[in-house]
Amino acid sequence: MLKIFAAFLCAIFLSFNLVTDNAWATGQFSQTCKNISVNGSTLTASCQKADGRTPSTTSIDLNPHIANLDGTLDWDGDKFALTCNNIGLAGASRLRAECKTADGDTLGTYINLDEHVTNIDGTLKFE
Repeated sequence: MLKIFAAFLCAIFLSFNLVTDNAWATGQFSQTCKNISVNGSTLTASCQKADGRTPSTTSIDLNPHIANLDGTLDWDGDKFALTCNNIGLAGASRLRAECKTADGDTLGTYINLDEHVTNIDGTLKFE
């Protein structure tokens, strides 16, 4: 009976680890990172490693992943920083910027970084 109970506990523990690892691989970096900041197109944060305790300072350049589509930040493209100014954060995971439209106007726009930026063992990654 004790062996069955021990096997049951091991199965639960292993299942929890798999769920935790998968959660870290689906965006939501802001749930496991702190001291989040943006400088130009570079996102920097102190993120937990898989052990849950060890912080790691990490950065990712968002410019290869985000576009300015007629004044709106969008995941479908790149090089948003070439046509956007006043880039910063609104909260922990919303990137804000003032981006030029095709006709030369400027619009304030936001994009949720938690949609595609993830923390993989203390390192920010795009997915």
